[in-house]
Amino acid sequence: MSPQADSHTDSSRTDSGAAAGERRPHLLAQAGEVVCALPLAAVRQVVKALQVHRLPGAADELSGLAEFAGEPLPVLDLARLVGAAPGASPAYPVTVICWAGGGRELVGLAADAALEVVPIDLAAVVSVEGGVTAGEARLGERVVRVLDLAALGGDGGGGG
Repeated sequence: MSPQADSHTDSSRTDSGAAAGERRPHLLAQAGEVVCALPLAAVRQVVKALQVHRLPGAADELSGLAEFAGEPLPVLDLARLVGAAPGASPAYPVTVICWAGGGRELVGLAADAALEVVPIDLAAVVSVEGGVTAGEARLGERVVRVLDLAALGGDGGGGG
């Protein structure tokens, strides 16, 4: 998945900078009882849950460090990051490797499952306040939290 499409403009009222009716692909990931939508342009890879080494004194959202492509990778607990209640024990937990901070910082997001790729009409995303959550969107019968991965790392902080 190509990282070069991970750019945002401020040309409209939506946080994502999308024109009215613009649909962009998002990866749906289960995080506890919440389904999150991650911009596909920011997703590098989905892998079986990586082994994480905890760091003493780290923030609750930081699960720890893992090794990815021979390099240390910070892994965040996606459910804690979005304030989701824990769900059932995941059968196929994954780590979503993605570009964060609006740049080339790689982070892992520990999720219960990767579900599917769907188009989301960015103009229909209802903005909400809260860390990496850009807003919520309705997909059929369910509401998903649309994430703004640029809010992770760098100056954006990542939760609280």
